[in-house]
Amino acid sequence: MCIVYRGSVIIYPISFMEERENKKLGTILNYAIIVCIAAILIMMICGIVGKFLDKKTNRIGEFSERHPRLNMVIALALVVIMGTAGYVSIYYIVCKVKEIIHWIADMASKMDAVVIVALITGTVSIIGVIISSIVAKIIDYKKSRQEYLAKKREIPYGEFVEMIYKVQGNIKSEGSYTEKMMMDDLSKFSKQITLWGSSRVVNKWVKFREEGANPNAKSDNLFLMEDIMNEMRKDLGMKKVKKGNLLAFFVNDIKSILKK
Repeated sequence: MCIVYRGSVIIYPISFMEERENKKLGTILNYAIIVCIAAILIMMICGIVGKFLDKKTNRIGEFSERHPRLNMVIALALVVIMGTAGYVSIYYIVCKVKEIIHWIADMASKMDAVVIVALITGTVSIIGVIISSIVAKIIDYKKSRQEYLAKKREIPYGEFVEMIYKVQGNIKSEGSYTEKMMMDDLSKFSKQITLWGSSRVVNKWVKFREEGANPNAKSDNLFLMEDIMNEMRKDLGMKKVKKGNLLAFFVNDIKSILKK
């Protein structure tokens, strides 16, 4: 293989370059092993010293609490081991990438231009097919997951909306929806969204339950209830609607409440 550098041609046989890189990698690996062994020995010594001190003082508790300095030394030794392992791994990967590049360059120098273009085109096509397949699989998974969750959420979300209309109907016809019936429905709904409710719906429902006992926050609770319904619509694949539009179905003076 020939490498052109500023107009001059320098010949580096691939085998020589690989041998040089392998020797360098071997040297680095030897140093890394020595460093890791030294770090492990330091950790063992710290452990032995800690046990020796414990026998003298009869301390009880975690090692980090009994010997914070020794614990810091052990932590540093662990960092050194992880850093050394990471450095060797990265260096090894870089060396292998270089070997692949050199091999490709050597093969390219022996091939015809038409063959090289065909190989590049084929490689790009294969990579494109693989990437598009992966993306398609991810999209299909997300879509099927969304459809599955939507089916599971449809019943409890529908029961929540029905419960709101029952409460509203009880105002017009008192006794049609008793407190016991409402508590049963609330308990049933809470059980269902414990498993199938989205995090947004669960968070807003918890907030609604907490604020529901506050008589001074009636209007705020109404809009919080609407937020819950909007989040439910979003979970089922529908868009959120403008503030107050959902409440307008069962609150006659919603515009006056919005102005406050």
